[in-house]
Amino acid sequence: MFEKLKKIKIKGGCFDTETELELFKKDAISVVYGRNGSGKSTIARGIRNLAAENAVDVVADLTVSTQPAIPNGLNNSVFVFDEEFVDKQLKVAKDGIDTIVMLGEQVGLEEQILKAKQELAQFEQEKRALEAVKEKLENAEDEASPYYFLNLVRKGLTEFGGWLDTYNEIKGRNESYAITESQVLKLLKLEEPEETYDELGLRLKDDLKLYHDSTNARAVDWTTEPIRVPSSLDKITALLNTPLEKPEFSERERRLMSLIAMISQHPQHFSKKNTQEMLHERWEFCPLCLREIENRDRKDIQNTLKHILNKQSINFERNLSKYQKAFVEIDINFPEFPNFLYENEVYRAKVALEELNKIIAHIRRIIELRRRNIYEAIENPFSEEDRIAYSNAQFNWKKTRDELRRCVRKFNKAVNNRQGLENRIINENNLLARKQFAPVFESLQKAEERMHSTQNAIKVVESRVYKEQILINFLKHQKDRTDIALDYINQELQYVFYSDKKIVLEQGVGCYIMKVNGNSVKPNKISVGERNALALCYFFAALNVGKTEVEKYKSESLLVIDDPVSSFDYGNRVGVMSLLRYQFCNIVKGNANSRILVMSHDLRSVFDLIKVRNDILGKSDKLFLELVNRKLEEKRAQNEYKKLLDQVYAYAADDREKEYDEVLEISIGNIMRRMMEAFSSFCYNESFEKMVRKEDVLALIPDKKREYYDNLMWRLVLNGESHEEEDVYSLDNMVCFYTRKEKLNTAKSLLLFLMYINRPHLAAYLDDASLGVIKGWQKEEKGWIKKSESVKNEGRTQEK
Repeated sequence: MFEKLKKIKIKGGCFDTETELELFKKDAISVVYGRNGSGKSTIARGIRNLAAENAVDVVADLTVSTQPAIPNGLNNSVFVFDEEFVDKQLKVAKDGIDTIVMLGEQVGLEEQILKAKQELAQFEQEKRALEAVKEKLENAEDEASPYYFLNLVRKGLTEFGGWLDTYNEIKGRNESYAITESQVLKLLKLEEPEETYDELGLRLKDDLKLYHDSTNARAVDWTTEPIRVPSSLDKITALLNTPLEKPEFSERERRLMSLIAMISQHPQHFSKKNTQEMLHERWEFCPLCLREIENRDRKDIQNTLKHILNKQSINFERNLSKYQKAFVEIDINFPEFPNFLYENEVYRAKVALEELNKIIAHIRRIIELRRRNIYEAIENPFSEEDRIAYSNAQFNWKKTRDELRRCVRKFNKAVNNRQGLENRIINENNLLARKQFAPVFESLQKAEERMHSTQNAIKVVESRVYKEQILINFLKHQKDRTDIALDYINQELQYVFYSDKKIVLEQGVGCYIMKVNGNSVKPNKISVGERNALALCYFFAALNVGKTEVEKYKSESLLVIDDPVSSFDYGNRVGVMSLLRYQFCNIVKGNANSRILVMSHDLRSVFDLIKVRNDILGKSDKLFLELVNRKLEEKRAQNEYKKLLDQVYAYAADDREKEYDEVLEISIGNIMRRMMEAFSSFCYNESFEKMVRKEDVLALIPDKKREYYDNLMWRLVLNGESHEEEDVYSLDNMVCFYTRKEKLNTAKSLLLFLMYINRPHLAAYLDDASLGVIKGWQKEEKGWIKKSESVKNEGRTQEK
């Protein structure tokens, strides 16, 4: 399948927009050159994304697709070697006097073990902190402890006249006993009453008195009739206000009316009603004068009464009589309780009934006044005070009577159901204690909750500690079982270093022990090149993990290798190239569908890789791909010096203040240094610094310009931005030391310098147009020289 893979589409990292790159033309091995920052690492990470089976390993904001797409079954056949591979798959550490090396799965397991140990330490620290809190909470002397508040409640419950005394009083006990924790917690579970402490205490006191007073007592039999007096004075007031038409009386009838009115004022005399009853019963004599009553007298009296008492008056009289009977005095017997029990309730009921009977008697007197003079209406017979007094008297009597009824029921219940009263008193005693110690109970509850949460937290953290310990043991067991083709890696190291003793790995426990020339060495003494050599050897060893000797290289695969020879000295570079040739040859010949993409920022390495490719494929062309401006361009290998010279000229000729090549801007110092070192070594067999100061060289420069070039500090820029100083400063930090203008002037001065001392040499590498541009810089050169002379003269003046 990989033989069909030609192009990728990539977006992210250096590629702001989706970009199509043709990585493979027709050969199984593709060589790509790109300066630092051109996007090589982005391509490597993108292809790793395609092969990632776990979403955690995918680089965010980086999308890549291939044409055609890589099937899921071939994901594990994609191998990428880059800085990320080295960081994740190789770890060099110290164990005693030895340097240990962990590769591949060992690195991941070691990181997991380290992470698990860190989490274990954190959990153990949490456990210790929680146990310290628990110890404090279990100390009854500490105010944060629930036992401290338990003891406060216990002490309060046993105080004189307190909860325990009341409880013993009901249960008939005399001895004191220790109050248990469960009893306190039972009180705590009660809901705090809404009543005040005084209200609860008064209720308990009353029930205790009832309990004692009802001992060996008999039930009270007391019933009362409902209130039968009218609820208001409205109807009787309307009746008393009603006028009656008064008849005309004869002299004799007026005398009789006066007599009847006079007699009616005395209770021992008869009224009109008595007179009617006497006539109806046909008395023979007058009960007042004892004179014999004749038929003529009887007839006269009857006629007079009929005249006086007409039908309207008779009906009115009847209504008055009905209301007089309705407003009758209430007379009842009040209940008697032993030991003056409920004496206040009885007294209040008696007073209320007395007040009601007083107002009833007053109402009856008003009715009687109208009866005595039936034809005279009484305006406003009752005042507003009378109405209010009557209403209040009825309300108070009903209230006190009902209260007395409740007392009777309560007393009878106490007599008939002693156990129920006991239970009620015990409950009221508990509620009173709950109210009394409410603030303490609140503190106790909070302390209990904290104790409970602390105990739960300890259980959780203990479980986590146990799980982390199990995980660490499991990971260590896995790490101890990892096995890599150690002999194979050591064999590859011999390719790189031309020695079977230079670097050798020996089997350790869950790791490999590294020996340099047979001796132990500290990790900080291992060079970057040696570290990368180990990683590269492991990379190729990992291609065939789990395969037999016959199966090696048979499966098709896609290899992406980014800068395989970086950080190597020249001798080791040859060894690395030998290793790459050996592995590339095995991969391509093992399966014709396999593909290899190798990238480098170093031109010498690119030229060497072209030779490796041509040697394996039996070719002789010098074509390679250059990644520049986010595009892949096909280029032909040429003299490295020519490439460097072209780059310096391209930089010097680019006068743009914005949108210039940032990658070239960063590396131009190193490029100029390498170009001049190559020139001076080949032409003068001298270092560049010595060559530019040689008198025979300076003699080739025009007289007026010789002093300028003799004093120009080339190496400030050339060496200041050299990659050789990466061990001290990062490249980004060095860039800020020199402005773009300073670096442009230095590049132009270098090319003018070469034109002055060896124009034919420069003309051999650049075309006429480029030479014309360089010659045109002489106008700017006059300004540099003039400025240099001005600075020099100013310095002389200051010396004087």
